Amino acid sequence: MERITIRHIEDFDFKLIKTLCELEIENLGNEASVNQWVIPVLIRYGMVYVAEKLPGNEIAGVCQVIRSYNDPSNAFIHSFYIRPGFRGMKIGKLLLKEVINKLRSDDLKKVHLTVDSENISAVALYSFFGFKRSGIRKDEYGRGVNRDLYILTL
Repeated sequence: MERITIRHIEDFDFKLIKTLCELEIENLGNEASVNQWVIPVLIRYGMVYVAEKLPGNEIAGVCQVIRSYNDPSNAFIHSFYIRPGFRGMKIGKLLLKEVINKLRSDDLKKVHLTVDSENISAVALYSFFGFKRSGIRKDEYGRGVNRDLYILTL
């Protein structure tokens, strides 16, 4: 396995924002990705973690988390992806474990996320960590774009 480190992004520069925007499009497509205006907000007011391959700090995966305003004991994983060239290397497990541990240490009670039911590897990863399917979100990201809702009780 590649040598991987997990890093909580707490500050940013233009180069990092540009890289994260490119990765968003590469992994989520133009319509689902967040842009250069949203990423700084997620870094400052949410949480952004990256899995980086050493040496060189090439970003292998990204996880973006926001906290619920209506119930601050809940968080939502907005984006979670591993870049295609790094999939199947257990990087997703390392990244998700770090994020869950941070949320648990911050005394959060539940973590929510949505996933395409056909994304078998993502569903398997979330299930491995104890996420349970809680329902379906119809038209979550546009007409006909449904997502399964998963929740993890911490």
